[in-house]
Amino acid sequence: MNKFTVDKKDILVGKKEGKLFACDNWCPHRGASMSKGFYKDNNIVCYMHDYEFDVDSGKLVNMKSWKKSDTWVEQNPAWRASGDLIMYDVEIKDDGVYLKLRDK
Repeated sequence: MNKFTVDKKDILVGKKEGKLFACDNWCPHRGASMSKGFYKDNNIVCYMHDYEFDVDSGKLVNMKSWKKSDTWVEQNPAWRASGDLIMYDVEIKDDGVYLKLRDK
């Protein structure tokens, strides 16, 4: 995985099982750099809180529970809340990598 800055936006570009993907480099949970994460199956995992996002859809697919025992109370739902990764179309043409960035 590699991080690039395009139009003042940090973008993560990676390749998983022969397929390119591109997304914003920040985790929608708490803003950590996704380029510091790692792959797990078809997911990219945020290094900070282990939230897992599907590299094809950007959907949040797994959140780690921090409960140490049954007597612990889970975190506040607002703290655990996370959106999905913002994904971009990416392709290789003429020996270059091209992204289609969305307008805000």
